[in-house]
Amino acid sequence: MTLEQIFYLSQSVASVAVVGTLIYLGLQVRSAERSQRAIMQQGRADRASHGALGLADPELARVFGKATAGQNLTGDEFTQWMMMCRALFLSGEDSYLQHKAGQLDQPAFDSYVAGVRYYMSSPGMRAAWQVSRGQFGSDFRNFVDAILREPPLARGGD
Repeated sequence: MTLEQIFYLSQSVASVAVVGTLIYLGLQVRSAERSQRAIMQQGRADRASHGALGLADPELARVFGKATAGQNLTGDEFTQWMMMCRALFLSGEDSYLQHKAGQLDQPAFDSYVAGVRYYMSSPGMRAAWQVSRGQFGSDFRNFVDAILREPPLARGGD
C-alpha cells in the first residue's frame, strides 16, 4: 500500500468517524431536550399541586370561595385574595412563556388554557385580573384578555 492510499484511507475513516460523532451528538441533543421538557412539566405540576394544597387550608379556602363567587371581602381577605391570584397569574405567565419558548408542549399548554378558561369564568377572578393585569408583560396580558373576551364557561353548581 502506497503512502497516498494510506492517506486516502485515513481520510475516509476520519469522515466516517465525523458522521458517527454527529449522529451521536444529534441523539444526545434530542434526549436532553426531552429531559428538559419533562423537568419543566414536572416543575409545573409541582407548582400547581403546591398551590392547590395551600388553598386547602380552611381559612384560605373560605376566602377563595367568597372571592370567586364575587362576594364582599374584608380588607384582610382582599389582601389574601390578591396574593392568591398573584401566585396563580405568575404561574400562568410562566406556563405561557415556557410554551412560547418551545419548552412546554402543546398538550400541556392546552391543559393550562382549559384551566384558565375555567377559573377566569369566576367574577372574583376576572376582577382580580383587572386589578393586577398591569403587572404582567403585554403578550401575556393580551393572551388573558383574549380569553376574557370569550363567553365565560358555565360553572357547575353544588
